[in-house]
Amino acid sequence: MDIPQGYKQTELGIIPEDWKVKPIGECLSIGNGCDYKNKPFGNIPVYGTGGVITYINDYLYDGPTICIGRKGTINKPLYYEGKIWTVDTLYYTYNFIDVNVKYIYYLLLTIDWMSLNEATGVPSLTSDRIRHILLALPPVAEQQAIAETLSDIDGLIAALDKKIAKKRLIKQGAMQQLLTGKKRLSKYTDKWEYVRFGDCAEIYRGGSPRPIEKFITKQAGGINWIKIGDVKSNDKYINRTEERIIPEGVSRSRQVYVGDFILSNSMSFGRPYILNIEGCIHDGWLVIQNYHGHFDKDFLYYILCSEDVMAQYIGMAAGSSVKNLNKDKVASLLLFIPKTIDEQQAIATILSDMDKEIADLEAKRDKYSLLKSGMMQKLLTGQIRLTKPLIKVVPLVPEASVAREIPLDAHILAGHIVNRLWQSKGWGRTKLQKSLHLIGYCVQLNLGNEYIRNTAGPDDQLLMNYIDKKFKQYRHVNIKKERRSDGTVYYSYIPTSLIQELEMAYEQYPQNIREHIDVLLDKLSTMNLAGAEILSTLYAVWNNRIIKGEQITDDSLLADFYAWSKHKADFEGRRVRKVLYYMRKENIVPIGWGKYIDKR
Repeated sequence: MDIPQGYKQTELGIIPEDWKVKPIGECLSIGNGCDYKNKPFGNIPVYGTGGVITYINDYLYDGPTICIGRKGTINKPLYYEGKIWTVDTLYYTYNFIDVNVKYIYYLLLTIDWMSLNEATGVPSLTSDRIRHILLALPPVAEQQAIAETLSDIDGLIAALDKKIAKKRLIKQGAMQQLLTGKKRLSKYTDKWEYVRFGDCAEIYRGGSPRPIEKFITKQAGGINWIKIGDVKSNDKYINRTEERIIPEGVSRSRQVYVGDFILSNSMSFGRPYILNIEGCIHDGWLVIQNYHGHFDKDFLYYILCSEDVMAQYIGMAAGSSVKNLNKDKVASLLLFIPKTIDEQQAIATILSDMDKEIADLEAKRDKYSLLKSGMMQKLLTGQIRLTKPLIKVVPLVPEASVAREIPLDAHILAGHIVNRLWQSKGWGRTKLQKSLHLIGYCVQLNLGNEYIRNTAGPDDQLLMNYIDKKFKQYRHVNIKKERRSDGTVYYSYIPTSLIQELEMAYEQYPQNIREHIDVLLDKLSTMNLAGAEILSTLYAVWNNRIIKGEQITDDSLLADFYAWSKHKADFEGRRVRKVLYYMRKENIVPIGWGKYIDKR
C-alpha cells in the first residue's frame, strides 16, 4: 500500500507523521461510580447509563469528564462539564494528560463498545479493557481545533433539537384546542357532533395467504405486501414497502388502496398511517376504508392521533397485560367532529402546516448530523488537517437581534455549485452569486436571501458572507483573494477534498430537485461571467414584471435590463436578445416566484 507523503503506518492504520498512538490508560484515569442514596438532595446531577437520576449536594468529580457505561448500556459515552456524581454502572474519567478532553470524547464516540463486551448476559465492560484501547492523537492544538469544529456542529444540532421540541409542544397545544372544538376558526359556527366511528367507516382486519413465505416474490406485476416493519413510528404516510410482492392470481383476504388508513392492532397500539400505495395488508393491521363521506382524510388522521382517542384506547385495554385492539373496539370510538368537511379541512391544513415546519427543521438537523458524521471520519483520522485558527460558526438559530436566518441549504447548494463550476470560464465570487440567484429562483428554493439591485445583477452580500464563513469554518472550499492590475479584487473559490461532505448532504435532496439544479449548472458551466450576468439579470427583470403584473415583451425586458445599472450598457442589444432567445429555448423562464428585486 502506498503511504502518502507526511503520513505513516501504525496499528490504527495510516495517520499523519506528527500524530501519536497511545492507549487510553496513558491519557486519563478511570473512576468508579458509587451509591448516592444517603446523600441529601441538592443541585449536582447524579448520572446513570440512562441519564440524570436525581440531584444531590455532593460530587465525585469537578471538571470536564467523559462517562462510559460499565454495565448494561456500554455503547454511548457522555461528555459533561462541572460537578458530577455517577452510579456504579457508569465510569467517569479524570486526570487527563496532554490531551483535549472534548477531542477524546469524540474519539470515544467512534469506538464499537459492544464489541468489547465481556459478559454473556448483561453487557459489561472492565476499566482495564478500556485502558488498553489505542487512540490516534494529533498535537494538542490540533485536538482543540478539531474538538471546537465538531462542538460547533453539535451546538447547531442541539439548537435545532430545542426548536423542534418547542414546535412539537406548540402543535400539541393546537391539537388540543382545534380537535376538541375549544377553539373555533372564525368563519365556522355550526355545532360539532359526536359520531360512532364504526357508523362512519368500514373497519376490517388484515389478512394474508398461507404460508405467506411461499408467495413472497420480487416478480413484476405482483402487488405490494405491507407489513408492520415497513413503517417508522413518526411516519404519516406509507409510500413504499420492502419490495415484498404477492403475485397475481394468489388469493388475498384484504386489499388496500391509496387513501385507506391502517392501524397497528398491537405493537404501536392504534397509531394511524395513510396509504399512498395499493397492496395487501398483513394481519397485524386494521384497515379503515370508505370514510370519505364523513371525514376529510387529514382531519381523520389528526383525530386518530389525538389525546381523546388515545384515552379511549387506554380505557379499552384496562386490566389487560397486553395492549391490543380489534375492529370492534375501534368501531366503538366516539369522535367529536365538525359537521362540515370544509371546517375539517381548514383545521387539518393548520396542523399539516405545523407538521411541515417540524419536518423541515428535522431535515436541517439531519443534514448537519450527516455533515458531522463525515467530518468526524476525516478529522479524527488525519485525512483532513486543521492547521489554521478556526472561525466561529454563524448560529443556525440566531439571537433575537438578528433579523435574518440563512438556512443550511444555502451552504450545501453553494458548495455543490463550487464543485461543479470552479473550472468554468469567468469563475469567481460574482459567478457563484449569479448561479445561486438563478438556481434559487428557478428551482424555488428558500435560501434566506434578500437580493437587491446592484451593478452586476441581483446581489446579497449578507448571504455571500455567510457562505464564506461556512466554507472557511468547515474547510470545504478555499477562497483565494487576488488583486489585479486594474486595482480590482478577485475572489476565487476552489473545492477541497472535504467538499464531499457537502455532496453527501446534497444527495439527500429529492431526485427531481437535484436533476433540475444540475441541468442549470450544466448550462452555466458553458457560459463566461458576462453570459451568467446577462442571464441572471434578465431573469430578475422578467420575474419582477410577472410579480407586478406588467406587460412582458422583448423590448420591455431589454429596457428594464439597461435601466438596471449603467454597467449594462457594456452589453450589445443583439447579445442580450440572444440570451432571451436562449432562455425561452431552454425553458429558463420565470413564473413570478420569490421576492421583487429592487434598489436598497
